[in-house]
Amino acid sequence: MNRQHPFFSRIGCLGGAVLIAGLVVAVVLSGGAMFSPGTLTAYAEKGQPLNGFRSHADFQEDCRQCHAPFQGVTAERCETCHTAVRDERAAGLGLHGRLDPAEAGRCGRCHDDHQGPDLDPSARAVKVFDHAVTGFSLARHVVDFDGGPLPCRACHTTPGYTFAAGRCAACHTPAQPEFMPDHAAAFGETCTGCHDGADRTDAFDHSQTQFPLEGRHAAAPCARCHSPAVPPADVATTCAACHAPPASHLGALSDDCAACHEPVDWKPGRLPGFTAFDHAQTAFQLVNHSAGFDGAPLNCAACHAVPDFAPLPDRCLACHRAADAAFMDPHVQAYGQNCVSCHDGAGNMRAFDHARLFPLDGAHAALACERCHTEQRFRGTPRECAGCHQEPEIHAGLFGQRCEACHATAAWAPARLTQHTFPLDHGEAGEIPCATCHTAAYTAYTCFNCHAHEPNDTRAEHDEVNLAGKTLDDCAGCHATGRKEESEEGDD
Repeated sequence: MNRQHPFFSRIGCLGGAVLIAGLVVAVVLSGGAMFSPGTLTAYAEKGQPLNGFRSHADFQEDCRQCHAPFQGVTAERCETCHTAVRDERAAGLGLHGRLDPAEAGRCGRCHDDHQGPDLDPSARAVKVFDHAVTGFSLARHVVDFDGGPLPCRACHTTPGYTFAAGRCAACHTPAQPEFMPDHAAAFGETCTGCHDGADRTDAFDHSQTQFPLEGRHAAAPCARCHSPAVPPADVATTCAACHAPPASHLGALSDDCAACHEPVDWKPGRLPGFTAFDHAQTAFQLVNHSAGFDGAPLNCAACHAVPDFAPLPDRCLACHRAADAAFMDPHVQAYGQNCVSCHDGAGNMRAFDHARLFPLDGAHAALACERCHTEQRFRGTPRECAGCHQEPEIHAGLFGQRCEACHATAAWAPARLTQHTFPLDHGEAGEIPCATCHTAAYTAYTCFNCHAHEPNDTRAEHDEVNLAGKTLDDCAGCHATGRKEESEEGDD
């Protein structure tokens, strides 16, 4: 009789089947723990249970919580508890939402376990993590300002590696005290809104951009052009984006400001034929021509042909005649249409000699033209003093209109009296006021305000020298110097 092979005998096959079935039952009953390479971690990152578990150690005997048969650890099983990670990946937001989907689904590539109860599952993830996927590179944050290594906790609070925005200012302000306060005031402390960690603003060369900072631009603060809401690449570089065109340019000039202006300063500009253009240096100033008669701003095209800026003399007449034809028509007939031959644009007459008509000296020299030439009237302006100055009551009907006989243009008072023979220091007490003797008018006087006067005694005394009537009241006729002895000397 032939003997059967022991492995393929009925008894052998039955024994093998029983053994395999026992192993399957053992694996099922143990949850696969018999194949565990080590103890699971008891590390609790946030201290809050996830899906009823405080840590991985709580399901040490149930490998199926993380492992799928013949697949190993799967993201779906991890996300059963880690729902926040699941939501990040689904929305494409947060840390895990920025990772490559293929890498994000292989949790074990970054997070270890089975290495003891004290293991931090995220420790290895920190070492292999590419920080650039967060939108902030660590290219400029490997070391601190003192040259030492920059640890994660310098920017992130623990646990959970939460980023603390205030940490940027806390680190940069002591190291850059002259720059950071103004920068934070202009842009705030949410630094990652503008910075991606790969730039280096302290060594940034603006001249390598499309907009070199020259002239006045070099001193302008960053916030004048940059804001957190506008990325640097989107900041406009045209002049009009920051500078509103002057009213004088509107409708007359293009937006090519560099054709006439330099960043050194807005004024003076450059125009054909001028190395440095300033309208005040031309024959016509713009003091009285910033706006038209209607109050609207005047632009260059109102008076010049563009683009060569040739002056158009007929524009003066067109504008002024529309505003005041009653004045302009006779004015043009008398003086012609070449307005700039007489007017300088600042309200003055060019090459006009006022002395030929009325010398402007003394107090007259400082007067505004409008004081005498009202409503733009020049012809017929009175030249007599009384034409502008009201005659004082004390003068009325006494001295005529030859004011210059006593008064000078330097000042109305004091007057010059060319025929006053009586000494004005009579009484030896200094010059006495006119009203002391001239109480009513300058042609009449009295001495009796100061000298005692008893009419009968005075008459009797002067009868001896045959003086009476009006002659008696003309004291200065005999006392020309105010001395009593004069009359006695005259009698002799």
